[in-house]
Amino acid sequence: MNRYGRIIEWVFNQGYHDGDEVVFFERSDFERAADALQCKLPKNLGDIVYSFRFRGDMPESITAHAPSGKEWMIRGEGKGRYSFRLVEAVRIRPNETMIVTKIPDATPEIIACSALGDEQALLALVRYNRLIDIFLGITAYSLQNHLRTTVKGVGQIEIDEIYVGVDRFGVQYIIPVQAKGHGDEIGISQPEQDLQACAEKWPQMQPRSIAVQFMDDGTIALFELAWQDESIRVARESHYRLVPSDEITQQDRNLYRLSSDWSEPQYEI
Repeated sequence: MNRYGRIIEWVFNQGYHDGDEVVFFERSDFERAADALQCKLPKNLGDIVYSFRFRGDMPESITAHAPSGKEWMIRGEGKGRYSFRLVEAVRIRPNETMIVTKIPDATPEIIACSALGDEQALLALVRYNRLIDIFLGITAYSLQNHLRTTVKGVGQIEIDEIYVGVDRFGVQYIIPVQAKGHGDEIGISQPEQDLQACAEKWPQMQPRSIAVQFMDDGTIALFELAWQDESIRVARESHYRLVPSDEITQQDRNLYRLSSDWSEPQYEI
């Protein structure tokens, strides 16, 4: 186990008692843990929390205290304050059996060859190919990348990218986007805090939380996430592959026409 795991394990064990579903702790507890374990603290203490919220799994000594169907997650509780909370286990993974929609690739070549890292490349592909518009059926505009802000009762958060949008009825939307590269798992912590941020910062707009992920073959999976029964759920999912336009066949077009969800009757003119 690395030092992050040892530190988070020590903090959990200091506060946990049999039957607990919530264990509160503070960032200053990491200093106590490092002293007790005689290990060096990272310069950025917040990275310890970030690594277990968005990058890696909890140590087995912590997950062992979760009953079947439940898991421990870390939530922000204010500036420098956090909690371990026992929640329903939710795994957001691409459905490998879904139809893949081919989209003519509109990514400028200079962008495609200059993007750094999976997450940055993914956000650029989504933006230049208007995949948010296509997925949600609205007109959407990128407002800001890597928005850092604070949320009451949570603390500081960062949203990978945030869009604003409008539909044909004039309804306005605020759309936080979470991006994950190959091999990373979409967590429920980020959409939870993203939706909280939207409710606080843009109360006049309808929030719609989106997660995007590269699949192993380069397909881009998009998920719309929503609250149901006090848990984050997948409301819809679609898969897109960016290709040269001549790779989209008539068979593809016929398939997309058949699978379309027509919301209005179609009339011949």
